[in-house]
Amino acid sequence: MGTALPAADRAPGDVVGPIDRPRTVVALFAGLSLLFGTVFAVLVPVAWGPDEGSHFHRAHQVSEGGFAPDRLPDDGPYPVYGGSSPAAATDFIREFQGPPRSTEHRSDPLFVPSEARREALAEPLAGESATAWFPNTAAYSPVPYLPAALGARLGAAADLGVGGTWVLMRMLQVVSYTAVAAAGLWALRRTRFFWVGFCVALLPTALYQSAVISADSVTNAVAFTFTALVLRATVLDRSREPLSRTGLAVLLASAVALPLMKPTYVILSLLLLVVPLRAYPLPGRADGRPVRAALLLGGCLLVTLAAFAWWTALSAGTTEAMGLLRGPEERHTVRPGDQLAFVLGEPVAVLGVALRTVLTLDWTYAASFVGQMGYGRGENVNGPFVGAVCWFVALGAAFLHSPRAAVPRRVTAGLAAVLLLNVAAVFGTLYLSFAPVQSGVVNGVQGRYFVPLALLLAGTLFPVVSARLPAAPAALRRVDTTVLVLVLVSAALAVAGYATQVHIPGHYPLP
Repeated sequence: MGTALPAADRAPGDVVGPIDRPRTVVALFAGLSLLFGTVFAVLVPVAWGPDEGSHFHRAHQVSEGGFAPDRLPDDGPYPVYGGSSPAAATDFIREFQGPPRSTEHRSDPLFVPSEARREALAEPLAGESATAWFPNTAAYSPVPYLPAALGARLGAAADLGVGGTWVLMRMLQVVSYTAVAAAGLWALRRTRFFWVGFCVALLPTALYQSAVISADSVTNAVAFTFTALVLRATVLDRSREPLSRTGLAVLLASAVALPLMKPTYVILSLLLLVVPLRAYPLPGRADGRPVRAALLLGGCLLVTLAAFAWWTALSAGTTEAMGLLRGPEERHTVRPGDQLAFVLGEPVAVLGVALRTVLTLDWTYAASFVGQMGYGRGENVNGPFVGAVCWFVALGAAFLHSPRAAVPRRVTAGLAAVLLLNVAAVFGTLYLSFAPVQSGVVNGVQGRYFVPLALLLAGTLFPVVSARLPAAPAALRRVDTTVLVLVLVSAALAVAGYATQVHIPGHYPLP
């Protein structure tokens, strides 16, 4: 790559030159993402991802043409959502899903293979069908399940068993995550913030989520790429060059897709409002007004909000069924209508709920944000603390060796507002749809839900934190190498920690 000449208003450290061979680094990201994603896809026992059985049922339903949530016949006061799924997979999930909550010998690893499990994994998917309940994933549109659904179709065509099809579905998600996130990373190539994106895209939690059947894999990648393009056009826009036509198309398509990934992230789509119209590669009128860009922006926002409203209306009934996830004894305690009345009628009490939740659970969110890898015996399986420190040090080094940014306050305020609204939406959605009425804390929130917001947080802080560490080009290359090595070590430790807790005997002490 040629060396860029510094413009008059740039400091020497702000030019493109310090980023050596971005194509090579993006290819390196793709290789690491595929490597660790594949390791997790094989290492994680089938049906041990977070709610992976429910996600499998929804992905298979999509592969068979199932689109809208399907309400099942029921004779109780609460609705039930699900659908038809292969009997072999349904039986396997019922018998072998997730780690045991207790074992007679706690020195045993979480995962203890058995002949019965191996036989169940070899059972072909083709054959009889059974009715499965999956109210939590029935609420999601087909969009985030497209890679896994393709895997289910290919597995059925190849007459694979439960285990082979499951791993194939996982692998297609790994490939999809890598490809989409690589596009977002490429959008950051002309600034040293590129290395911040590199750290976020290889966050251990994101690598794990890409490798288990879930709606999160594609959602994380699309949110990352969308945010990268927004930041490229706002806080990182030093050249004032418009986006490429391909970049604009990806930006707008991602904005429309986000509410169809997970409705909570529709708020991210509002970031389009902070992107200046001059960033659109469209000609203006003779008087210089960007009318075409304004019309395109307005049309995209209308389509996005319409898609959100349409799917929300279509899946509204699933909210009433979420109490099923709390078990038969507590099912009646989840009543979204009564919870909404409480929220609107007791704002002071709700503020207390929010404060109590943050003050008592914030450390849990922080740990699970960096390295949450499914569930153990009644708790999360989190990566090693040393791995988390490596990742945070890498992120800090990448952030503090980026050039300062002069950004209009309205842009920074817009980024911060979208970030805070989205965080509040995550808590609010879980409080309304999963927590018992008037619960003292918000139940069900996990650190992995904030992975799609990680790059936005860094981008919001970018123009606010003015302290930067100046360095000569040779020193910057050493920083780049350090970031790369620390991220690699963080991912490797996450894999090692997971393998130790799940597969290695003697990890847990005897009672």
